[in-house]
Amino acid sequence: MSLLTEYKPEGSGFFRYKELNGKILVTNDVGDFAVLSKREFSDLVSGKLEKSVEKYSRLVSPAVRKRAALCGKLQKAGIIGTGAGGTGDLSARWADKNSFLFGSPNLHIIVLTKRCNLACVYCHAGAETASGTDMTVKTAKRVLDTVFASPAGSLTIEFQGGEPMLNWGTLSYILTEASERAARTGKEIIFSLVTNLTAMTDERLAFLTRYKVRICTSLDGPAVLHNKNRYFAVTGAGSHSYAVSWLKKIKKIQVPGGTSGDALLTVTRYSLPKWKQIVDEYIKRNLTGIFVRFLNPYGSAKKTWDKIGYTSAEYISFYKKTLDYVIELNLSGKSGIVEHSARIIAKKIFGSSDPNFLDLRSPCGAGIGQIAYNYDGSVYTCDEGRMLAAMGDTSFCMGKVGKNTYKDLVSSPVVRCTVTASLTDIQPLCSECVYKPYCGVCPVYNYSEHGDLFMYSAGYRCEIYRGIFDYIFTLILDKRKEKLLREWAEKSPA
Repeated sequence: MSLLTEYKPEGSGFFRYKELNGKILVTNDVGDFAVLSKREFSDLVSGKLEKSVEKYSRLVSPAVRKRAALCGKLQKAGIIGTGAGGTGDLSARWADKNSFLFGSPNLHIIVLTKRCNLACVYCHAGAETASGTDMTVKTAKRVLDTVFASPAGSLTIEFQGGEPMLNWGTLSYILTEASERAARTGKEIIFSLVTNLTAMTDERLAFLTRYKVRICTSLDGPAVLHNKNRYFAVTGAGSHSYAVSWLKKIKKIQVPGGTSGDALLTVTRYSLPKWKQIVDEYIKRNLTGIFVRFLNPYGSAKKTWDKIGYTSAEYISFYKKTLDYVIELNLSGKSGIVEHSARIIAKKIFGSSDPNFLDLRSPCGAGIGQIAYNYDGSVYTCDEGRMLAAMGDTSFCMGKVGKNTYKDLVSSPVVRCTVTASLTDIQPLCSECVYKPYCGVCPVYNYSEHGDLFMYSAGYRCEIYRGIFDYIFTLILDKRKEKLLREWAEKSPA
């Protein structure tokens, strides 16, 4: 009696596919995936792929056992039949992966000032040196009224600028007042400060430590490169020494759940040949992670693109070299540094829940995962919407604190349009893309670049993410590298 039964194609579940390195990558809406040979894929779509009775698979040849294992994986993913758990199992796993849909905005970005003492070549925030752009305590109180109106049980307040520490009085007021409100309401509160560290003092660091503020700065690489990107507006002197000296101090006081120091890398054209030196600089500064980020066409970056920008292909080439080097260091035991873009994507691929990285989810986080409050109390769907406003276009303004209630803001037409436009299911290019379960679109980017919330052609941002996904799935074909990526997926951001 044959141990194999014929698979009937009409019983298959929905899947998307793409050829990758001579094989076929198959994914479903839950994020399950399989990599098939072209013969296996041909058999799948033609109804010739057999499935084995699991308890007998050990009795047949290795080739049949291999195919049985593949069929079992496809069946669990709902690509063959509905699997042991049926559609209910797939639905439950989809709900776990998309649990962010059932929450409220928990990230609240507060822009304390537009003033900044640096003149970074890629500044997205529209920072300036003139006065008159500081958030007042009165406005800050109204912002907190809106923040604490969110039904979310856990709230993250992220301070941005300009340079937020140039408005220290309002920053310290918010830390104190928000902590008191959290104690009264029973909400968990997390504070994050995005700063260039040039206005840090020992007294301020002690105050921030008291409130367990997570501190994040920019480190674009070794001194020559960093200082070319990030320098003082008045003197032209570089800011590298401030970043590394304060990071060293912050690292010394770092405690679990408390103040910690992290750094971000923004890649400019100057960075492209220096991928190794950049990673080495992060290791030299005892940083456990490096977040490689591509330029976005907002603010100064848009104005100076011809000088500091690059093509998507140039960025992908840089990213591959950087990630390869980081992986090489891990596999050789020389360093355990993590690349956070790959970690986030690995979590999306291997994890049972989504890491809720707001740029890579459907719908995106605009207005439903995050809210951005400008120094004057105007409220935006997201940080990108606020950046666009700094360029003179307030299309993504939801309203204003003190004038509009929390309910008015989150149910505004601006939020409804932005959320709808960020659904990958209705984006022409995304709906059939094999990476749809892991990716997301940015309506603000689309609007800024194409004059439309929807994306009708694969541009710079899409090409970069497709290139990154292509490469990470290529790495997954290597068992040692797959194991490392799975380990990264289990790590929390450091």
